[in-house]
Amino acid sequence: MENKKTNPRKKQGKSLTKRITGWLHLWLGLVSGIIVLTVTLSGTVFVFCDEIVDLCAGNARYIQVPAHVKKMSPEELLAKFQQQVPDRRAFYFDTYKEADRTFRVASATKPPKDENTEKTEKPKGKGRGPRGVFAYHYLDPYTGKVTGSTKTYEFFYVVAHIHAQLLAGKFGKTLVGVASIIFFIQLISGLILWWPKKWNTTTRTTAFTIKSGTKWRRKNYDFHNVFGFYSLLPALFITITGLIMAYKVLADLTQITFGGIADAHKIAEKYEPKYDPDKKALSFNDFINRSFKEIPQAKQVRMSVPRKDSATVYNVTAAKFIGLKSIVDGKSKEVNKYTGNEINYPKEVLMHEVIEHMNFDLHVGYWGGMFGKIFTFIVGLICTSLPVTGFLIWWGRRNKSPKKNKEIKNIHQHRKEHYEQLV
Repeated sequence: MENKKTNPRKKQGKSLTKRITGWLHLWLGLVSGIIVLTVTLSGTVFVFCDEIVDLCAGNARYIQVPAHVKKMSPEELLAKFQQQVPDRRAFYFDTYKEADRTFRVASATKPPKDENTEKTEKPKGKGRGPRGVFAYHYLDPYTGKVTGSTKTYEFFYVVAHIHAQLLAGKFGKTLVGVASIIFFIQLISGLILWWPKKWNTTTRTTAFTIKSGTKWRRKNYDFHNVFGFYSLLPALFITITGLIMAYKVLADLTQITFGGIADAHKIAEKYEPKYDPDKKALSFNDFINRSFKEIPQAKQVRMSVPRKDSATVYNVTAAKFIGLKSIVDGKSKEVNKYTGNEINYPKEVLMHEVIEHMNFDLHVGYWGGMFGKIFTFIVGLICTSLPVTGFLIWWGRRNKSPKKNKEIKNIHQHRKEHYEQLV
């Protein structure tokens, strides 16, 4: 009987889906890589902004408590601050329950005024607009003397605006938004490319571990694939919360979905008291004492300093800790400066603030205390590395020597011929 030689099944290459996905993953990554790298790196740096601000302040945060001397009032301390630093304008202050903590003032340089129009102009060499340059100053609450200052506030303001708009206004915000959408697509396409065709011991080991004893190119490839997979879900979450902040349509949809309202700030103005020059505002200490009484666990109170006398609402925050954008175990509220009572906003307006702050906390890692920050920081580092490792993979393949490519091709051809002879 004639022995029929059956043709072996041809080795299948990548599917059409993976080829298209690979092409998109490569070129979208190359196009958006620099922007993604900048955005993720700046966001990662911002995670520990509060710790860095306190570290840079150093001993200025504390003083020796004098005997039988009362703390000066916030109004007196702000007046002392203005005397010592006349070129700055305070916009909020922090006061502490502990007797040895200094009084902290957040301020900006005063922009020069046009003598003819009295409108503010962009100061040359002093920041990027009428707001001036931000800084923290620390005052002895018993004497009013400035004990130190730090411009870390300004540094993190710049970092935040690099993250949100690359310091390029609306155009930069658009670029960041588009790059964020591309990064979202990159994460999904990366999962498709990572997914093994067949699950077995070898593919599981390759998919979930970095192989030891290999050259740097292989380690770079493994790092991109393995750590990219482990960071996938939190990276998607961070990207989605960032897109909600970047696009108003997504922010409005989120508000409506969770019980908030889109135009909360406009509606809130209708419930704020009207300015009455005949009425006298309560002192800052009235609000501070009331806040410490209402929130017993609070160790810090922050109050806004209105720019105009016609402002009728103060923002008051009391908590265990208040950072640049974080609040730990406390509450922030808008209060009537004449009565001290919280403004009776509609439920939807209050919910708007809750949703907005929650989305921000989820984005920057403030949701889980120090654990949340460390976790978000590690994910941020991995996301920052992905454009770099991805570029190195592409560059390495692009620059393979022709001799090496030929050797690899000959090996594959030899294996194919050997297999056909066996069959």
